[in-house]
Amino acid sequence: MIKCFVKTPSRELLDTINHLVHEHKFTIEKGWKNGYHLILRGRLPDELLPVINVQLNKGIQNSENEYVDEEFIQKYESINHLLGGGKNFLSPIVKAKVTSEKVDHFFHNNLEDNLFIEVNNIFDRYFLDCYFKDNDLYKVIEEIWAFHTQLQKYVEENSPNAYNCHLSHYIAFIHKLNDNDKEKIEYQFNKKFLKDKEHRRFDFKTISTKLTEELLEFYFRIRPLVKKRKLDFYMPHNRAYVDRKIKVASSRHKMTFSKKNMEKHLYNDVLIVNRWVNNALYTKMLLLNFNNLDRFYMNYLISRLIYPISELENY
Repeated sequence: MIKCFVKTPSRELLDTINHLVHEHKFTIEKGWKNGYHLILRGRLPDELLPVINVQLNKGIQNSENEYVDEEFIQKYESINHLLGGGKNFLSPIVKAKVTSEKVDHFFHNNLEDNLFIEVNNIFDRYFLDCYFKDNDLYKVIEEIWAFHTQLQKYVEENSPNAYNCHLSHYIAFIHKLNDNDKEKIEYQFNKKFLKDKEHRRFDFKTISTKLTEELLEFYFRIRPLVKKRKLDFYMPHNRAYVDRKIKVASSRHKMTFSKKNMEKHLYNDVLIVNRWVNNALYTKMLLLNFNNLDRFYMNYLISRLIYPISELENY
């Protein structure tokens, strides 16, 4: 795992990252622990690592590295507190530096590591040229909408539909807010949705793109793993992780993720692929210069198009 402590990468740095993504199947995500940085995950032969480190360090020197520490801390301390990160997440603040660490696994085993790399690399190869630029949120939504539309064909009878993940994530988000913030967000999202509808912003095409095709290939890759019980809905986490999370979840999520209910869905391949795909998409949205509210509006928008509005309020 390589970290490049940089705020905005230079063209030179992006060229090296591009090489890692396309030639060595690396993945990229944004991080903020101990300062703005990019996280590059993948595997390199030992003899190549020093060469890549030199190239990354050269690219960092021409990147945007400076920012005000106090403003950074103020921006992220509430997020840090929410995630339970502790003091060491914000200090010391590191700038213009490359670090590398050899790790045996990103998760628990090779299977989870490989699936993580595979699905993230699909998005990186498709969107890399658009990273760190302003992008059209509705174009991104159209891409994931097309994937879910194709995936809907494989939903089993009496199972949640292929769009359910967006409703679930929206409800999880809105449940965490206090009453005042809930009211503001619901009003803001509803107003935006009605305006978008008026301007026909979500007359989405469902024609398969290169991204859709590769995500469907990923789905067909995991289907036999699910069938053989080598992959379940909890992975890359486990039941203990879910139990900790649902302690503060909505009543709806507590019911959904109860052990009894999960017995029906633990090996549902559509739900499982959506878990991997959407978690990867969320990290890429940050690289596409969208913020967390953009992500949750995407979840709201897709949910509004599929479900009655009462479903969105029943958290």
